[in-house]
Amino acid sequence: MTTPVLYVFAISHYCEKARWTLDYLGVDYTLRHLAPGAHRRFANKLGAPVSTLPILVPGDADGEKFIQGSSAIIDWAEINKPASSPSLTPTTDRQEALEIEQRLDDVSGVHIRRYYYSEALVDYPATVRPIFTKDLPLIQKWVITAAWGAIRKLMIQGMDLGPAQGLESRQLVEAELDWLDELLAPDRPFLAGDTLSRTDITAASLLAPLVQPDRHPTYAAIQLPPMLAAVCKEWRERRCMRWTREIYQNYR
Repeated sequence: MTTPVLYVFAISHYCEKARWTLDYLGVDYTLRHLAPGAHRRFANKLGAPVSTLPILVPGDADGEKFIQGSSAIIDWAEINKPASSPSLTPTTDRQEALEIEQRLDDVSGVHIRRYYYSEALVDYPATVRPIFTKDLPLIQKWVITAAWGAIRKLMIQGMDLGPAQGLESRQLVEAELDWLDELLAPDRPFLAGDTLSRTDITAASLLAPLVQPDRHPTYAAIQLPPMLAAVCKEWRERRCMRWTREIYQNYR
């Protein structure tokens, strides 16, 4: 069987969710970084319905041509993990755990991304480009550098970014952090069940741009734009922020 290949953006917290899952479950895979634009051509070639990453190409012996989306990749990994690896899907309160994961994906992650980009990509694009070129092949790095102005404009339009949009997303992010703080009180070690689950990996991965955990493969070293950095400093001791650092320290 050919080794599965995981295609990611280095900057994407959804890609981190998939990557962390495969690492934790001990699933052998090869990592490939794609540049914006190149990911669309790649997804089209596969016949994917949308161009979003992560995408996992499982290998010759697998019946599926590709798996798209972090949650779907977790589902695949649960079936294909080594027998000695624990399950990441809770056996108790399973439906509640999956509903928490869905909200994290659909609300928390979306607005954390929009909040970050509405300042970083609009006002401080020089801090973003090095993250998009991280670990890319040299030719793709040149393409990103040459086309950065056009790429930036398309991303701003496509994700509806700007000061007002950033403020709206900040308010929604704060509500999500309140919700997570309540779920984790009083000092619960996990969001669902008694061991690390896919819900925990989802939450920690999607909060990582705000927390910048030491063991994160990308966000540990990036420079946040100044207004976001100041807000993250204010949020640093929130329960869910401290919990994210602990989950990364203990399980990443």
